[in-house]
Amino acid sequence: MAEHALPLELQVRARRSYETGRLARALTRSLCLAPLVWLSSCCCSEPGKLAIGGMGLVLAVTYCLWRGEAWQRGVKPGILAGGIPMLAPVVMRATNHLCVGGTCLLAPTLCILAGLTGGIALGVLAPRPRDEGGIPFFVACLIAGFAGSVGCFVFGLIGVGGMALGFLAGATPVLATRRSR
Repeated sequence: MAEHALPLELQVRARRSYETGRLARALTRSLCLAPLVWLSSCCCSEPGKLAIGGMGLVLAVTYCLWRGEAWQRGVKPGILAGGIPMLAPVVMRATNHLCVGGTCLLAPTLCILAGLTGGIALGVLAPRPRDEGGIPFFVACLIAGFAGSVGCFVFGLIGVGGMALGFLAGATPVLATRRSR
């Protein structure tokens, strides 16, 4: 058996090459989110703040996809659920909305409603909280929060807070119903 074993240096190089390839694939897949972040930033007067949130989202998705298995299972539900509030400013920009004296009165309500809808989607799509030690559920919540905050941060901290309350209000009853089955 030992005669057929690869030398240690070759094993290390093979492992490094394998992990580098997986990381490159994960980064390539997560960079597909960049156009969505850019679209949201077009609606913001301070796109630098959204760029930081967008980079956090891309890094979190890259890490979870690179880790694979349980970490990867929560990425897709998180992006789908968080994509709703992420695109909320784009929808608001595309429609006529109520603004008085430079203050938008619809923004907090829109973030709450988008968070509520995203929370329902998260409750339906996310893996069960007890599956695989809760890691896929945690990842789905984290990714949804990052994605949603990119969109709702356009409206400041009140937008992010409204989105978080909406997520909580939307996901909690759905998860309770799923648990009772």
